[in-house]
Amino acid sequence: MPQFPILSVQPADVIGDEALGSKTKFWFRRDAEQWLFKETRENTGEDWAEKIAAEVAHLIGISAAKVELAEFEGRRGCALLSFASRDKNDVLIHGNEILAGMVLGYDRNKRFRQADHTLENIESAIRKLFPLEEISDQVLTTLAGYLVLDALIGNTDRHHENWAILLLGDRPTLSVAPSFDHASSLGRELQDIRREKLMRSGGVERYVRGGRGAIYLGPGDAHGANPLRLVEFGTRRFSKYFLPALRQLQRVSPAEFRPVLDSVPEERMSAVSKDFAFSIMSYTYDALVRLVK
Repeated sequence: MPQFPILSVQPADVIGDEALGSKTKFWFRRDAEQWLFKETRENTGEDWAEKIAAEVAHLIGISAAKVELAEFEGRRGCALLSFASRDKNDVLIHGNEILAGMVLGYDRNKRFRQADHTLENIESAIRKLFPLEEISDQVLTTLAGYLVLDALIGNTDRHHENWAILLLGDRPTLSVAPSFDHASSLGRELQDIRREKLMRSGGVERYVRGGRGAIYLGPGDAHGANPLRLVEFGTRRFSKYFLPALRQLQRVSPAEFRPVLDSVPEERMSAVSKDFAFSIMSYTYDALVRLVK
């Protein structure tokens, strides 16, 4: 099985000096392209979670940023190819900015426990931003596809700065930015002994269902919705947005996820981590395709 390459970032590639200190993210240039290096926190699999999520997204036809495993001066991480060109003055308009401009009283600075970050408010804001129904439906269907991806991989970090509209500066036109920032997924925070215990005890479903996301079912809720629960709710409430991605997922076999996992080098991801990630996606896949009528 071919292994994913590991991109070696050199100090000469770095754009600016801020990255050479203790910062965990920095931009660098490689072959005239701009990439973001994200250092992996100790004792986590944030690097392989990002890579696998991107590859799985592409496999099921969901737009996502290109990701490569990477290293910089002995520091493990991943690299994300920029989808917004600085040279062309492209601008990302993040979800919090969109919601604050379109939903009365929305606090764009409240990143945690932002209970106004709901599907209803997202739909309302997008419909105001794109008054033409054909366009707003297309945007909302694309965003719903990102939530289906989140449910599949157990991504709990879809807060209001982790989705965006892209303003292309050379046109100018608005489009949905590719899905990005999937490091909080696939059990990346667990140690192998915990993964093994969950798999032996039949605890994968409990683990998957126990995760809390950053989109709320209602503004009065105390916690964000579980990613899988969110799609189950969204498919009932907004079926025309969610069903297209669910049907795309249905056309893929869960067995196709395994080669993606096996392509991660063993020095980055243990065999137990791969088995656990596959167990997660096998469970969520079955739960998601059952939603397709």
